[in-house]
Amino acid sequence: MQRNGDVLTALTAESCRAVIQSGSYLSTGWFTLILAMDMCKEIHIYGMINDTYCKTEGYRKVPYHYYEAGSRDECAEYQLHESAPYGGHRFITEKSVIGKWAKPHSIKFFNPPWTLS
Repeated sequence: MQRNGDVLTALTAESCRAVIQSGSYLSTGWFTLILAMDMCKEIHIYGMINDTYCKTEGYRKVPYHYYEAGSRDECAEYQLHESAPYGGHRFITEKSVIGKWAKPHSIKFFNPPWTLS
């Protein structure tokens, strides 16, 4: 994995969407994963849903922020961010790219497990 500006290039190449031109910015989770990929031989991720979870029938609705009663659920928040004209994160896009990188970078997902192609 290349560093710094190359991270933006990699995400753009994987998602076919320029991060800066889309008006979004990368999440802290994204930067943490990039750091882990540089430092660790194997990465274990817990509690991250995959990019298609919100499209599955009967998905479990949980609040995006556990401490905000009555706030949007996780999937509604992700959709809002994914289609926002500016600001926010492209969480679903990030998850898609992370899924593509899982095998070559020895990333494993637990609770919920991911099925990798």
